[in-house]
Amino acid sequence: MAESVVGFLINQLSALLSQETTLLGGLQPDVHVYPEDHPIDVEILLDKWIALGFIEEKEGMTATDIAMRYLEQLINKTLIQVKETSDDGKLLECGIHDFLREIIVSKSKEQCFIAITTGYCTRWPNKVRHLVIHNFTDKPPQGFSSLKRLRSVETFGYEDPLTTSFLSKFLCGGPKFLKVLNLYKAELDNIPKEVFKLFHLKFLNLSDTRVKVIPKSIGQLQNLESLILTRTTVTELPVEILKLRKLRSLIVGRVGDYSNNFSVWGFKSPDGIGKLTSLERLGNIEVDGGKVVREIGKLIQLQELTITKLRREDGKELLYSLSRLTNLRELYICSIKEEETLDLQHSVSPRLGFLTRLGLTGRLERVPEWVMSLQSLRTLLLQNSELSEDENAIDCLGHLPNLMELTLYRAYEGETLCFNAGGFPKLQKLDLGQLKRLKWVRVEEESLSSLQKFFIVDCKLMEGLPLGLQNLTGLKFLGLYDMSDELIYKVQNLDKQSEDYQTISLIPQVCTGHWINGEWKGEFL
Repeated sequence: MAESVVGFLINQLSALLSQETTLLGGLQPDVHVYPEDHPIDVEILLDKWIALGFIEEKEGMTATDIAMRYLEQLINKTLIQVKETSDDGKLLECGIHDFLREIIVSKSKEQCFIAITTGYCTRWPNKVRHLVIHNFTDKPPQGFSSLKRLRSVETFGYEDPLTTSFLSKFLCGGPKFLKVLNLYKAELDNIPKEVFKLFHLKFLNLSDTRVKVIPKSIGQLQNLESLILTRTTVTELPVEILKLRKLRSLIVGRVGDYSNNFSVWGFKSPDGIGKLTSLERLGNIEVDGGKVVREIGKLIQLQELTITKLRREDGKELLYSLSRLTNLRELYICSIKEEETLDLQHSVSPRLGFLTRLGLTGRLERVPEWVMSLQSLRTLLLQNSELSEDENAIDCLGHLPNLMELTLYRAYEGETLCFNAGGFPKLQKLDLGQLKRLKWVRVEEESLSSLQKFFIVDCKLMEGLPLGLQNLTGLKFLGLYDMSDELIYKVQNLDKQSEDYQTISLIPQVCTGHWINGEWKGEFL
């Protein structure tokens, strides 16, 4: 592997903990750079492994797929812990046991491989390759000549000193061969010009900073593979971004929460985005016009795609583009405005055999037929769809064989929603939100047979608990949020002899609550 010391560390851990000396591909130095109990974002972690050269590509597999395979091996050997997964099984966050972390930190220090600096540090470490800065609240060390061998810099809780001015001095006087620069949540208003002199840089994370503009000099970073700009106010990228032909991940924009109807704010791309043919992840690109839609069809390596501002008249062109993106695993489509129709029902039917997640935000005259062919689909989000009761669309979705999570948010206009017998055999999580006309939900026997979590949110006309709730024998959680005061009072004061009381008493957790100050506040019955 690229850095044998990493393999040495894993070998040491294996020998100490499982008497196993097989190297797992010579992996991660940076799993342990995180503070104790700090969650590790899996997608970010994999991008950094690739940037640092720890992943050797194999024919027929992307570097991301290989990195995930290595991560799964480490999890199977209990060297890495699973912290969070989605309801459809996707690994979101991982971590490392404190005991293992201490062992790796100790070994790393012996090898001068990684240095972790804190507020007590008076000078920068010498000849270290990976630097981790934890919570400098005092005056940071000065003098940067010892940092010339640095390959990566991580920051955590870095409060006052990590300003644009300090970062300029740090980069100007020290590292020239940085491959990873993770400035997540740094107090930055703009990107120092010294960043664009890091010719070897492959990973740049500026998410949750105050950066507003990406300058033209971004084109100098021609080895850049990952540019992460989530939850910034960047709304447009310069044409020079097209020089970055090695980009695999380009994520820009923000996604809102319940209070703003889960809106997506994307970015305007320059003409010619289709030149970035190495892209595997692209979000959240605005496609307000057919030209961008056609360009997307050239990005045949894409695995994850989020597009915003789609117009009705661009629907057919989008389907042509999607028919070329046969590697897609996650796809999210948002209309240009709430009342705009997503025209996705044409003779062109994309065959997305690997697609596991799909989100459609915008009016639907009916659920597109090609959605019914998605045999691998595990998560489906329909938002603002306003499907009519006559179309029986929800019943059709019940035939998707592997669907595990379904969210219907302002997606259905009927007064009664029925889940018919035999439908949704693998569904584990069901969210019903802001179905304004909904009065009753009915669950027939042998429907939703695997359901574990059931959320009903802001359906204020509902007159009672779902009929047939007793048929959900595996249900572990029932959440009733922002419902009518009458319904909540009824649920909280059920007669102990009533059938409804007997039913919910068998559910381990029943919660009622409201959206307050940007988060859900609830109480269990």
